[in-house]
Amino acid sequence: MLLKNKFLLICFLLSITIICKAELLVGSINFKGNNFLTDKQLLRKIQTRSEEIFDQKKLNEDAKRISALYAKKGFFNVQVFDPQIFTENPQKIDVLFIIEENEQVIIDSLILTGNQYISTRNIFDRIKSKNLTLNELSYELKNIIRFYSDNGFLFAVANLDSLVNKNTFYEAYITIDEGKQVNFKEYKFKGNKVTKDLTLLKISQIEKTDVFTPSILEQSEENIRRKKYIKSCNIIPLNNNQLLFDIEEDKMSLFSGILGYDDSQEKNNKLTGYITLEFLNLFGTDRALFFLWQKLSINRNFIELKYHESGFYSFPVSGDFLINREEVDSTYIKSSFESEVYFYTLHNKYGIYFALDDIFPGSRKPKIVEKTSYTKVGIFWRFNDIDYYYNPTRGNIFDVKYYNTFQSAGNNKTSKQASEVSWQTFKKLFGKTILAFNANIEIIENKDITGFELFDLGGINNLRGFSEKQFYGYLIGWSNFEVRYLLSHNSRIFGFVDYGYARNQEYTYGKLFSFGFGLRIYTKLGLLGIDYGLGYSNGELRNPLDGIIHFGLETKI
Repeated sequence: MLLKNKFLLICFLLSITIICKAELLVGSINFKGNNFLTDKQLLRKIQTRSEEIFDQKKLNEDAKRISALYAKKGFFNVQVFDPQIFTENPQKIDVLFIIEENEQVIIDSLILTGNQYISTRNIFDRIKSKNLTLNELSYELKNIIRFYSDNGFLFAVANLDSLVNKNTFYEAYITIDEGKQVNFKEYKFKGNKVTKDLTLLKISQIEKTDVFTPSILEQSEENIRRKKYIKSCNIIPLNNNQLLFDIEEDKMSLFSGILGYDDSQEKNNKLTGYITLEFLNLFGTDRALFFLWQKLSINRNFIELKYHESGFYSFPVSGDFLINREEVDSTYIKSSFESEVYFYTLHNKYGIYFALDDIFPGSRKPKIVEKTSYTKVGIFWRFNDIDYYYNPTRGNIFDVKYYNTFQSAGNNKTSKQASEVSWQTFKKLFGKTILAFNANIEIIENKDITGFELFDLGGINNLRGFSEKQFYGYLIGWSNFEVRYLLSHNSRIFGFVDYGYARNQEYTYGKLFSFGFGLRIYTKLGLLGIDYGLGYSNGELRNPLDGIIHFGLETKI
């Protein structure tokens, strides 16, 4: 009998040990008192799930998550009690969250303290100050800080100090710490191993600013980032007097090009294509040198040399100078010189334009062209406030140029006026989807005009889906419409629709359409660009197999 009792005692102790070691599971999860939010909304927010292992710590954190969800929805006067547990099954625990939803706090009066530079009335003119929920109050506090920042108080802080119950409404006491209006006199630089400090200051145009605001600092950052030799730039206020330029430089030499083979005629030199070399930021001064060789066919080649002069550090004046030479078999040789000297500010460039073109007849007999000279003198204005050079998501670019052309051919001298206008705009549609649109028009007076003065249309730079410089006229116009999806900061895919118009003395091309898709993506070799376009002209659409592919690659060495 004693042996039997000992055996039963051992079995009982073993069963208790097994039960104690078994892990408890979560049974049902319930909510009580929630009228503003549904059970489904609350279940999505918490991390505890039925049939999972019970975790008291996770339950306590779920109560905090529920409170945060109410606050996010604008319900601040809500209390979430510690979760209660019920054990009706020895292996499962049921959970109950009890919620007390009080009426939403309505603030009918704001009391501001601490504001000395900006008056209370001035602040109230810019924010909503009556019948505010706590959620709306949080938004208006951000508006107050933004208003201070736009007036140069970058370190201003506005906080809710207390709420006072006045029976049917609440008074909110707001404490404002204005700080000091920033006036940066000391500039620090980090990361610029090649670019000189004074060069960065001049490019940013930050020293020409009277009131420092977040938007001005962002634009100064973008002015520096537009330089191809800069990978990233952050301008950080350290205190009221010190500003830090945090720079990451990129490679200073670029190479891009395409090589082809022309087998249309029996000649020894059948190589075509183009090669571009760019030497940027010479001696850390932003000066640059560009070289271009282009051969569109075995009968036509083009060489160009361009120089960018950054000017003196103390004056925001720069210049671009260009010399090129074009040879068209034995028909003619064209030599050109162009210059643009401009004064620039944070968003604008104002400049003068001067150019010389000389046309010389080739060795062909009889001569097809006569020796002719063109002198161009004009002015231009450019505006740019886009947010990122490679992949803009917002902003506009305006470009207006007006000039006179003076033609001299033997004893004949004529003059005519010309204008070029372009507009680009970028808008974020949703998420990473961007709308890009531009419109352009170029026109020159149609009097005693020669073929060398006509504008070109067609190709990757304006009308995709058509050959390079396929159309020409004294009046041309085109527009590009793109819907872009950003793959990264520097990469995108897009679909496009282009429209073009060209008029010359003989023909009018009034319905030039193209559509297609493209890609801009950074690879280990560099920036790869591919556009496929299908053109429509003269009432006919190209066969999809005859669509034109525009391909380019830019690499840094």
